Amino acid sequence: MVKHTILIVDDEETQRKAFGKVISSNLGHKCIEMKGGLEAVDFFLNKKSINNISCNDVDVMLLDLSMPDLDGLSVLKQIAPFKGDVQVIVLTAKKDLTLSVAAINYGAIDYIVKGDRDIFARISASINNAIEKKNLKYQVSNLARKERDQVMFSDIIGRSEALSRVVEMGKKVANSSIPVLIDGPSGSGKELLARAIHGSGSRSGKPFIAIDCDALRDSDAEEKLFGSDGVVPEGMAKNIGKLREANSGTIFFRRIDLLRPALQIKLLHFLQEGEFTPVAGKMPIRVDVRMMFSTIFDSKQLVANKKIREDLFYRISVFPITMPSLRDRGEGDIKILSESFCRDFSTNENKKIRSISQEALSLLYLCDLEENIRQLKNTIFRAVILCDGDSLSSEHFPQLLVKEGSDLTKTKAAAKKRSDINSEIIDIFDEEGKCKTMDAIEEEVIKRLVDMRSGNLSEVAKQLNIGRSTIYRKLKIIEQ
Repeated sequence: MVKHTILIVDDEETQRKAFGKVISSNLGHKCIEMKGGLEAVDFFLNKKSINNISCNDVDVMLLDLSMPDLDGLSVLKQIAPFKGDVQVIVLTAKKDLTLSVAAINYGAIDYIVKGDRDIFARISASINNAIEKKNLKYQVSNLARKERDQVMFSDIIGRSEALSRVVEMGKKVANSSIPVLIDGPSGSGKELLARAIHGSGSRSGKPFIAIDCDALRDSDAEEKLFGSDGVVPEGMAKNIGKLREANSGTIFFRRIDLLRPALQIKLLHFLQEGEFTPVAGKMPIRVDVRMMFSTIFDSKQLVANKKIREDLFYRISVFPITMPSLRDRGEGDIKILSESFCRDFSTNENKKIRSISQEALSLLYLCDLEENIRQLKNTIFRAVILCDGDSLSSEHFPQLLVKEGSDLTKTKAAAKKRSDINSEIIDIFDEEGKCKTMDAIEEEVIKRLVDMRSGNLSEVAKQLNIGRSTIYRKLKIIEQ
């Protein structure tokens, strides 16, 4: 199940514990508790964290209206500008239409009376509806921003330290015009980061033009980039080029290492002078454009491997950022991304898939995601299409099962072997702190492998790439 975070604000401890147990046990979500309104206001206004959970992580808040320090309506008023898309469900001890209307006006989405029958079922249903509403709101907002070609840093999904460092670097240059070079493996999200930098800065809402350097190889490549001022046939529009299209916005060069040497020289001139002359043009043109670039190579290798001119490299690499691979980001980000893709594709395909089984997640952790996020996204999409139930399981990832040996059991066994070997560390020093001899270390390795393989000498010999006779000889040494 996809876990969400529910904040319970109630001055009655018994109520908080009861609600928390239902939410965690029946719905499978995480809960954090607060015993008063002032604590809740402080949490949102001052961006506090509880057990490493910040206000930005909260999906739904259960808010009691009657609290001695600060009532629920006052809490709603004060946190309204800061709560973002947190869905608020208010709780009260008595029915009061005036309170209900006031709470809704201040941003609550539901109103529950504590004394109602089946109160726990009512709360569970309300939380599920709130989460669906939030997901739908996100989908609509996301589509609207995509139509405006606007991406924010919040669209970069993940919580790993490696990704957080990258996002923080991106935020530092969002309002600058400094050139940015983003390197990283294929499919790691380099363009998404570039779009987030553009969409979060002063050029947000202006054009973001992405161009494939690999496509700038034809005879009209220069015209595609710099445009043309030559005479055009009647009825045809003049090609102004990508740089003029991006005026006042951002231009992003995908795979700058594939740009032709001749165009590298012209691009260098533009970076130095801030102007260029179109094909067949007579006068130079100035444009105000932010420059960003990407490459799959380590930025330091670009010049060494002669992928780019040295003088151009120093112009574009003023602020380098390296996107980590999905493997470097870790299992936590793989899980978060998988669940996010699952939600999105389930909505788009009109499916009711609510979770990804632990077995399926284990399979995703073990598989070699060479294309990183791009491959993971396509893999989840295929699984959603194959799934007719409410949960993705290992059977919905047949291509991964085949790649891992046509059998999930083999995949698990491989993981277990790695775990076993990692846990069997051989100490090269004896109890007195002296270094053991090679014979002693060999004996210990063989002894442990024999124990781990339940006495199967053939398997031990195969694993060590030695003959059975060597095993027998070593075992005799051990027995002496």
